[in-house]
Amino acid sequence: MPDVILRILSIIGIVLLILLGMVLLSLLLVLFWPVTYRVKGEKDTEKLSVTAKADWLFGLVRVRYAYPEPGNVVVKLLWKTLVDTGQKKEPSEKKQESGKQTENAEPEEKSVPVESKAFMETAGAEGSPEAAGPAADVEMSTVEPTANAEEQVHNKPVSRILEKIQNIKYTISKIYDKIKEIWANISYYTALLREEDTALLWKHVKLRLGNILKDIRPRHIKANVLFGTGAPDTTGYAFGVCCMLLPVLGKNICVSPDFNRKVLEGNVDVSGHITLYTLAWNALKLLLDKKLKLFIKKMKAGRKENGR
Repeated sequence: MPDVILRILSIIGIVLLILLGMVLLSLLLVLFWPVTYRVKGEKDTEKLSVTAKADWLFGLVRVRYAYPEPGNVVVKLLWKTLVDTGQKKEPSEKKQESGKQTENAEPEEKSVPVESKAFMETAGAEGSPEAAGPAADVEMSTVEPTANAEEQVHNKPVSRILEKIQNIKYTISKIYDKIKEIWANISYYTALLREEDTALLWKHVKLRLGNILKDIRPRHIKANVLFGTGAPDTTGYAFGVCCMLLPVLGKNICVSPDFNRKVLEGNVDVSGHITLYTLAWNALKLLLDKKLKLFIKKMKAGRKENGR
């Protein structure tokens, strides 16, 4: 009996180790297997076309984009399409059409009985000023404004002026309080940015962002561009800047200026890869920095002090 229990436990342990190994292997593949990308573009006087694609794990996951044909993003896992922005949603269109039909439909008039109509007509005739006769007109004409009404008429311009003055004072006080609040915020955040911990945090942020940009930058760039701004001087300035950047961009880039006309034509081919490990590691190191947590706490404390 003990031997059977030990064999069962050993089998369970082996299965668990295999599962753990598979999980670790999949995690390593996700982190260290690069996502390759490639972007191509072509521009002439008539049209502009751009195609982009990204693959991961020997094409297990694929992302495609093309402009202007078909002009949508497609994400596929093996043969199954996960995302396709170009698919038409027929049910939603039918719902919209049915909603428009209900909006355009005119409401039906409710039928009123003949007896109720006659009663309404007689009531309206009795309640009209004509039915009251000349006696009502005489009584209305004899009504004269009282002394209080005359005083209210004379005091209306003065009350309006006082009300406008109060509104102006209120607006000026609100503007003053807002400027005071903004100035307090600026002084607080300026002092916070000048602190030594903030300077060290900014250096750490630049280091991590530099590592991320270094990983995602294109490894291969090939371009052939013809450009012109329409003016010889500005075209010359732009061409000088391009010549200074060519040693950094690479030898496969050819830039030709056109000093006579305004034009932008050519083709570009860019490719590279991105490693998720680099992104995750640098982001994690930055999030775990104590200076970042302290900076966020001081930002929240400044908002509470200033009533924000």
